[in-house]
Amino acid sequence: MSVALVILIVLGALWAVWRMLRSLFLPSHPAEPVDDPFSVVPAPRKRGPKGRAGAVALEEPEDDEPGDAFPPRTL
Repeated sequence: MSVALVILIVLGALWAVWRMLRSLFLPSHPAEPVDDPFSVVPAPRKRGPKGRAGAVALEEPEDDEPGDAFPPRTL
């Protein structure tokens, strides 16, 4: 029974080393060329501020420009 256990441990260790070496030497990128070189890089996801830290003071727009600045088209 102890011989079988030793064989299983050795096979498990060899399998782990094989997986590690395989992941080091084989690329994980797609086989087809990609137009965008940064398409494999994930975008960082940031959350906005919470609570009162997210409050923003907005200024009212000024009415310097009238709303009908462009005359209607005539055909």
